[in-house]
Amino acid sequence: MLRRLIDWYDEVEREQIAVLEDPALAAQVRPGLRRYFVCKLAKMTPLERKELRDFCVTYQGRRLWMAIGKLALGFSLVGVVLHLSFDKFSWLGAILTANVIGFTLLSGGLAAWFDARYVTATKRKLALYSFAGIVAGGLGAALASMLVQSTPLADVIQRLPRMFGSAAAGCAMGLAPVLIVGRYRRRKLEALTEQLQRDAEAERLARELSESKLRMLRAQIEPHFLFNTLGAVQQLATDGAPRAAALTADLIAFLRASFSDMRREQVTLANEFATIAAYLRVMQARMGKRLDFSLDLPDDLAELQVPSMLVLTLVENAIKHGIEPSLRGGAILVGALVEDGKPVIRVRDTGVGMSDTHGDGAGLDNVRRRLALAYGEVARLALHDADPGVAAEVVLPPGGNGSLQEAA
Repeated sequence: MLRRLIDWYDEVEREQIAVLEDPALAAQVRPGLRRYFVCKLAKMTPLERKELRDFCVTYQGRRLWMAIGKLALGFSLVGVVLHLSFDKFSWLGAILTANVIGFTLLSGGLAAWFDARYVTATKRKLALYSFAGIVAGGLGAALASMLVQSTPLADVIQRLPRMFGSAAAGCAMGLAPVLIVGRYRRRKLEALTEQLQRDAEAERLARELSESKLRMLRAQIEPHFLFNTLGAVQQLATDGAPRAAALTADLIAFLRASFSDMRREQVTLANEFATIAAYLRVMQARMGKRLDFSLDLPDDLAELQVPSMLVLTLVENAIKHGIEPSLRGGAILVGALVEDGKPVIRVRDTGVGMSDTHGDGAGLDNVRRRLALAYGEVARLALHDADPGVAAEVVLPPGGNGSLQEAA
């Protein structure tokens, strides 16, 4: 009989752990009380199920009974102290009372800890259960007094208010900790859930950043870019122009810098400006007099760390949406300075202007996401109508270094 009971309990325990790991398994449990109980487990939040599953695995099988035995021994010692302190409690009564109260509080505390959302949302049910407990406790005490102590019915009726009062005090003492633990636990779970959501968002942004880097690299070395640039090199070489070697060097420098920057989360502003200069020289060889550019980087900002290829994205956006659509072309002006103690990077083009083709496309959205990932809300990107053209302005926090969270 005992073996069958142990086997049954082990089966129920494995069943509960399986449902905590995969709530869909609740439908496979045989109908009845066991299915009702596991369906309650399946309705818990993923975070609550994970923590309860870890607890069940820790106190599985023999370890649970050993823990219960140690708790029972501790509660019994409290009962002994209760008997020695109050003569009206017998040895057995004090020990039983201490164990009943102890395990009741423990059960309520565990329920509030692992299912705080349900406990705090069903206060009316708990109040109803408490009222039922008060009535049952008062009547139970009255019945015990009549059967065990042979107390006359009249005396029992006279003591009923005090018995109900004691039962009410006991329920209040048991219910209050449960509600306090449940409220505390629910707040902790909500805070932890919000933190997990923020971490998931940061991970998603980091993944999108990695993907956008790959897309950016493919866009930079896509066939028409290479073919057009190599065609310009061929034409210069055919004409015997010495600029062919310089253009080839600029193309190699740009491609080398692009591959190098892809492997780093941050680069110095000096490195970023060097990559931009190589890129603009290549584009200038292709576009001829339709493109002019200038770069202005103060020495005190040369070592400022910025997300790699961030400014280059703004330059590419200015070429694509500002200069190339303009029949007369235009200039790209890239500069950095400090305003109000904050580093500011500006990329201005004198092309068609914001109202025509600039828009707010993937390139600018990518820059905003990367700024948010690297610096949070303390950095920003703004676009201004420069008349002619458009100016993109990146404002970094003082010092320029955020707690970068990007993934390589």
